[in-house]
Amino acid sequence: MNNFNPYYFLYLKKIKFYFSFLKNGLTNDIVFFEKINLSYLRLALFFLFFYSAFSFTAYSYNQSVKELDSLIHALELHQKEDTVKLSLYNSIVIRAIKNDNEMAYRYAKKGYELGKNLYPVRLVAISSYQYAKVLQTKGEHLKATQIIEHQISVFTSEKEISPPFLYHQLGKIYDETGNKVEALNNYLRAFESWRSYKHPLLTKEDFYESIANLYLESQQYREAQYYYEELSKWAIKESTNLDEDIYENKKVQATASQGLARIFIAKKEYDTALFYLQKSEEFCIGKSKRKCLLDTYNLYSKLFFIKFDYNLAKKYAFEALQIAEQLGEQQQIILLSIRLGDIYSAETSYDKAELFLKRAEKTALSLDNNLLYKQVYFSFANLYEKKQKDKMALSYYRKYLMYKDSVNNEVSIRKINSLQMQFEQERHRQEIDVLQLNQREKQLQQKAEVDRAQAFNIIGLIAVIALGIVAFLIYNRYRFGERTQKILQRQSHSINKQNQKLQNINEQLLESKKELNAINRTKDRFFSIVAHDLKGPLNSLKGYSHLISTFGDKLPKEEIISMATDQERTLDNLYKFLEDLLSWSRIQMKAVALEPKNIELKSIVDKMCEILMPQIEEKGIDAQCIDVEGKYVFADENAVFTILRNLVSNAVKFTPREGIIRVKAEKEKDKDENETGFIKISVIDTGIGMPKVVYKRLFRLDNKHSTKGTEGEKGTGLGLIICKEFVEQNGGKIGVKSKEGEGTTFWFTLPSKNDDYNSDSNKDKEVSTIKITGSSVDA
Repeated sequence: MNNFNPYYFLYLKKIKFYFSFLKNGLTNDIVFFEKINLSYLRLALFFLFFYSAFSFTAYSYNQSVKELDSLIHALELHQKEDTVKLSLYNSIVIRAIKNDNEMAYRYAKKGYELGKNLYPVRLVAISSYQYAKVLQTKGEHLKATQIIEHQISVFTSEKEISPPFLYHQLGKIYDETGNKVEALNNYLRAFESWRSYKHPLLTKEDFYESIANLYLESQQYREAQYYYEELSKWAIKESTNLDEDIYENKKVQATASQGLARIFIAKKEYDTALFYLQKSEEFCIGKSKRKCLLDTYNLYSKLFFIKFDYNLAKKYAFEALQIAEQLGEQQQIILLSIRLGDIYSAETSYDKAELFLKRAEKTALSLDNNLLYKQVYFSFANLYEKKQKDKMALSYYRKYLMYKDSVNNEVSIRKINSLQMQFEQERHRQEIDVLQLNQREKQLQQKAEVDRAQAFNIIGLIAVIALGIVAFLIYNRYRFGERTQKILQRQSHSINKQNQKLQNINEQLLESKKELNAINRTKDRFFSIVAHDLKGPLNSLKGYSHLISTFGDKLPKEEIISMATDQERTLDNLYKFLEDLLSWSRIQMKAVALEPKNIELKSIVDKMCEILMPQIEEKGIDAQCIDVEGKYVFADENAVFTILRNLVSNAVKFTPREGIIRVKAEKEKDKDENETGFIKISVIDTGIGMPKVVYKRLFRLDNKHSTKGTEGEKGTGLGLIICKEFVEQNGGKIGVKSKEGEGTTFWFTLPSKNDDYNSDSNKDKEVSTIKITGSSVDA
């Protein structure tokens, strides 16, 4: 008996479902277990035993294995290195990637290496796409990105349209590494390419769903709603009378309805969300019906829980849990168990809530997922707090904080890895530019050699003619000599021009090499500083955690609170440092778009003073504004606010109590007392000052410097670097004057008011990109 009877799976899933509830200790009040017919259960057990003794392999799996074996056998018989063999490699990878990732990687790599020497490029592009896809599953995102970008460059060099699936895969890689801006840009490029491509290998569904999900994750609900609605319209338009197409289109409509329901739940428009969930339930038909209903019932449960309708929330949660058990969706089982625990906790049925949360905790152990641990322990802490079991609540809350920190650290590491990947890509591009310049130099050298050879040939030909017709040359000696001299002069001039071009290219190469070396040295120094700044706080946290876990029961409560306070301060400083690091990286990647306009300085200064006034008053500092009224600058408002806030915040930090801080604005003049068209803004304090050797290195990236304030205030060392970037991007300059023990003056210049600027014609335009929120930084 080589094939399973199809009813085997039905009985197997039923039995798994019943025994899973018995194993986790669920009572009759939780599930309606008494409704199980025991004779039916015995019959199912007998049926399971009978077929288990004689059946070992599922039919669908056998079919997949047979197809793979046939393709591998055909590949072994085909010895010629041609497009047929490349197609066989691609077919093997498509089938192997679902079950055997190592096999898929092996054949994808062979197909990619073969495709480097073959044409047409469109078939080769498929092998590159498959190889990058497998590399992504193995976590090698940088290599996958380089393969896709190289293939796109091949199409660009041949002046052909790149296939949309290349951009789409590149968007997936950036999405997975956290670079949402590049992910969205590549999805949109893929969609534009798809419109004019003959054989795109993708449907409109792939683009709409990817773009809509990205906007939903970024909380840009209007854009997400547009693409989900377009997805639904497309599914209706593409529907046919074939059963297979009907099921597929209904599945797409269900996906769109679920996405719209999530949007309106997030926007708290619950009636509209309920309408789309009802539509989603209607669309759940065909092969994927149970998976579709699982997602729909999960959203139903979430919606009714938010609306405090716990009976309906429980009903849909139980239905979703039953389907998740049948499909073996472990993560959904955990999340739904947590949901049921929260519902019973809200109903004060604490014992039932505890049963479901314990089941979620037990199931989560098999997945080793920090995010799931965090959610389980948070629900446990809330439950025991309601039951007034303070020790248990405190214990689970500590576990929640531990896994919350782990999740945050994973996010931070992923962001730093993304930055590293972008730096490596930029270095790779610069190396390609250098190689292209070298290739251009070789071409020019070859051309010069050809020109020299041509010149020598001409001279030789002239000499042969001269020897053959001596008499004629004597007769026309002067005339022919003059013509020959002109030809030689032109050839010599051409050779000199080529030599001059080669010399210029050599100078450019040397300059590029120097710049590349300087960039690499600065980057290496910067990353060593970043690693040191991350290592210190993390070692401190590790020490505190070890001390509390080892001697926590012996330490007095006051000492534990003190250590917790120190840990919180350390985490705050680490979080500020990471935010500053991300702000700097956005500036470097040109992700912060400046919008210059005419702004009044006084409004910016007032806004800044309102925020920093508690710090100023706490130290008893006298803050003064001099000649700020009536001064306008033409710059980005957020950038000016960030610059002023950082400089004044620094002044407060390094000025002792009862000191003075002045913000002064004046029109900049040159040596001849002529106005330069810039406004000079100064932040003057009577603080501790700094030696000359320190302030001359303040604005350098490879010399990140941070000093404690007069009362121990800490900074990240990146604030002044970001100020310098913003000032220069707005067309100004920044500088500092200081004398140790007397105070410091930071000044910067910005362009004056632009009278030609028309606010009506420069209104903000709607841009469908990911919103990047800036953050204030502390020097």
